[in-house]
Amino acid sequence: MGDSLLIFIYLVFFLILVKLSPFIISAVIIGFYFSIIIEVPAGFLSKKMNKAFSKVLSYIVILGLVTYAFVNFVPIVIAQGRIIFDTLSGLKINSNTVLPSWVLDFLNDLNRQVSGFALEVLNKVISYAPSFITMAVLIVVTTVAVGNLKGYIGINAEKLFLENPKKGKSFLKKFYKEFEKFVQGQVVVAAIVGILVGASCVILGIKGAFFLGVLSFITDFIPFLGVIITAVPMLMLGFSTKGLFGLILAAIILIGVNQVEAWILAPKIQSANLKIHWFVLIIVLLIFNDIFGLAGILIAIPTLLFVREYWNTYMFNK
Repeated sequence: MGDSLLIFIYLVFFLILVKLSPFIISAVIIGFYFSIIIEVPAGFLSKKMNKAFSKVLSYIVILGLVTYAFVNFVPIVIAQGRIIFDTLSGLKINSNTVLPSWVLDFLNDLNRQVSGFALEVLNKVISYAPSFITMAVLIVVTTVAVGNLKGYIGINAEKLFLENPKKGKSFLKKFYKEFEKFVQGQVVVAAIVGILVGASCVILGIKGAFFLGVLSFITDFIPFLGVIITAVPMLMLGFSTKGLFGLILAAIILIGVNQVEAWILAPKIQSANLKIHWFVLIIVLLIFNDIFGLAGILIAIPTLLFVREYWNTYMFNK
């Protein structure tokens, strides 16, 4: 069996695992992402201090931010959800107003429906609380484990190939370098997104600015779904801070930052990094999301890079 066929089998087997066990594979992929993310500040800090200490410090900072974001997510959403529910459930439009009776009935009925929806969302978040904590622990554990596992794979990579082990190992190294570029570019994008969200909340007076900035940074590594995760507490905090006006402000921040990322930051930084047209990246993300769900979003770009490197190594350079 040739190595090109063997690698294709590896890829198919991996995609089957993603389909059958998306939660576990997602945790491993996220751990793989963060093991590279940690190397970005570690590389910068190593120029200023001891290399080993810089890596430990980087681990503490990045994993500390992950833990902070996930551990605080549920309590903040529950607290803000209760405030919103109490506010809405106690709100009733007085019949003495100049509005027609049918308008008053409609507004009061709408208020009851929104209150019921808020309570339902709150109950859902409470029921998912253990899963969020488990996910935070799993991400931390897998990040540390994958960071150590990379060295083991590097040493034993040639055993994965039969025909030309050195060429196979070279292929894996090139793929890893490309994936590293992608993650490093994403770190820059995520950091800018986190700063924009946090700064906007401070300027517009929405409380929880630091938490929302950190959450935006962490969840930005999950395309599409990340902004939804951030939107839940952000809209709640906007409403509890400034009422309906705060809700609108929070929505403007979310939409504005998301559009800046989608049309300016990500295309410029990632397209330049990977030398792949931004439209191709978007289409691949959409297709993988449709096939594999959340796990597909996480593996879409790595799989694209893997296939490109496979094509260049085994199809063009036979």
